[in-house]
Amino acid sequence: MKTILKPRTLGIFVSMMLWCSCATTPHPSAFIAAPELPVDVTMNKDAGCGNELFVTLRLESSEELPFVVDTGATSTSLDKSLKPKLGKRRGTMTIASWDGVKHEVDLYVAPKLYLGRTPLMTGSEIWTVDLKHLSSQACRPVMGVLGMDCLRHYCIQLDFEAGKLRFLDPDHVNAAQQGKAFQLTFRSGCPCIQHIGLLGGTSTNLLIGIDTGHRVDGALESGLFREVREQRLRLEGDAVHGQDSGRVWFSKCVWDGESYTNLLIGNGGNFIGSVIGLGFLARHLVAFDFPRRTMYLNQTSVGPLVDENMEAAAEFLKSLREKGQLPGWPENDKGTIYLEAFPNFEAFDGRKIGDSSTYHYKISRASEASPWKLQKAWRTDQNDKTVEEYSVP
Repeated sequence: MKTILKPRTLGIFVSMMLWCSCATTPHPSAFIAAPELPVDVTMNKDAGCGNELFVTLRLESSEELPFVVDTGATSTSLDKSLKPKLGKRRGTMTIASWDGVKHEVDLYVAPKLYLGRTPLMTGSEIWTVDLKHLSSQACRPVMGVLGMDCLRHYCIQLDFEAGKLRFLDPDHVNAAQQGKAFQLTFRSGCPCIQHIGLLGGTSTNLLIGIDTGHRVDGALESGLFREVREQRLRLEGDAVHGQDSGRVWFSKCVWDGESYTNLLIGNGGNFIGSVIGLGFLARHLVAFDFPRRTMYLNQTSVGPLVDENMEAAAEFLKSLREKGQLPGWPENDKGTIYLEAFPNFEAFDGRKIGDSSTYHYKISRASEASPWKLQKAWRTDQNDKTVEEYSVP
């Protein structure tokens, strides 16, 4: 039986904050570099291998808030629970997200935000939205989304191997050290490149959104996604494995002359033709020089990043399966099991090809030195309704 481990994905594939609103869309020529740069930031360990990239920002009151770094967000936003701290509401605005769904947001004067002791340049207004769903998916509280109204003023390097987010001086960036350069264009204030898609194709000038708020490798516009799924497109002789209506897994692709393995591509709605997400970016040393409208990619990994804790948890489940002790998985089952880890690395989903059910396993351990234990096992149907609970050995 083949086992494939990959990060848990959001129900909404493209950044939830990628709004199609022209009201706050800056013209690229207005991307002025910030005069003061923050110090390096240590990344959360699961950034790019199952979870978002987080930074802790500080309000003027010294209150610290966890933010998602999201290049797919036009504007910086705060959770609606913070409204009482933002003063008088300036108004409301109806906006449409990438999938065409309309949302009403409240507008406030943007508060001062600090990264460490350094004030960040932001837009003049900030939105408040309900981030409860994002907090649930991230398995930690999320109180804000740091969007392009702020990020456009900085040159940001994401070094996943070192676990560092760095703010570089755009006037002194050594392009040769950063990797391959891609010119950025902007749609609704968010960065895009014009390039061949991750899955190939005939178009060499596809508009691809660059979205750090999209956890997995990428997404396709609904029509392209259906075409890929229904035609069972083959790349480099490897089959495309469809799991459900929301995602397709590719064993291999070649993009811009580089080989990549184990890519998870989702249905990206209708906002843009294609999206590159954090999972794909994390296979590189990445630099976003927004003031110079350039992205640099230097490949550091062919496959997806996988946290050691996630690997250990997957090995535990694999050992149960091989012993015939994994509920719902008979010892003689020769199918493929896809294990998708949640960011807290304690719950896994399993799917069998040709089976619409999802098999859920919750495991835990007292400490890193303690053995894993299976806590709960159950099966849900395609509507996420529990249809069977298994006894745990």
